Amino acid sequence: MNNRFILIFTAAYLFTVAMLFILQISEIPWFFFWLVLMHGGIVALAISKRKFKELDVKDYYNRAYLSFALFIPILIYKIVIAIIGLVENEILIRYISFGIILICLLVAIFNIYTFRKKYQ
Repeated sequence: MNNRFILIFTAAYLFTVAMLFILQISEIPWFFFWLVLMHGGIVALAISKRKFKELDVKDYYNRAYLSFALFIPILIYKIVIAIIGLVENEILIRYISFGIILICLLVAIFNIYTFRKKYQ
């Protein structure tokens, strides 16, 4: 059961992070396709949270959801640029997104490490 949780949680988390990254660099109409897939990852996380509730997994999900929030400033930037009518700095968005991806990977590694340490 413990290995199953870490596998499902990590797969859903990394899938969602990948979709969030692709959202940052995609254009309309593909943006909506990736948005739907990203929400599918969030639903998978929510379902797995309920399924593995007895393992006391709330902290792992809190860290995951907080890491998703790191993408919000990029979204705000894109909205403001679109409203003002300026040209988006795609290179800046890409570099910042890669940095956030690295942070998310560290969160995933930390979650796996702390879970393994707790249940061994």
